[in-house]
Amino acid sequence: MASIVKRRFYPRDLYNLDQFMDRFFDINADLWGSQPLGFPLDVIEKDTEFIVRADAAGFDPELLEITYDNNTLSIKGEIKEENKEEKEGKYHLQERRSGTFFRSVSLPGQIDQSAISAETENGILTIHLPKKPEAQPKRIEIKPKSVQVVDQGK
Repeated sequence: MASIVKRRFYPRDLYNLDQFMDRFFDINADLWGSQPLGFPLDVIEKDTEFIVRADAAGFDPELLEITYDNNTLSIKGEIKEENKEEKEGKYHLQERRSGTFFRSVSLPGQIDQSAISAETENGILTIHLPKKPEAQPKRIEIKPKSVQVVDQGK
């Protein structure tokens, strides 16, 4: 019977040393190419807000802790390990992870902390971080200059 074995002997992104070093010093990272445990993030900036989206499938929203302090958004959580007594059979491949994780992202600009909100839908965590009104771009209207007609007829 053939066995399924996941093997990677080198970093997937050899050409990107910075990315490899970041993963090397991240205690939650797998050095050989997969994502840090838990939360790969997307950060989107709009005129009125920042939106942070993360894959949260399998996470209990009650076990997630989201904080914002000093322009830094932090997300902490835990993926519980399955009960060992319920496992049946012998694993040939086990890639689903368990344990705690922590992610933080520094955001530029001024955020209205009282209006931050978060929700989950279809396994996606979405965090809305509205900008303060003074940090939002302001459209400046251009007014046409009135032309004065000078009568030069004598």
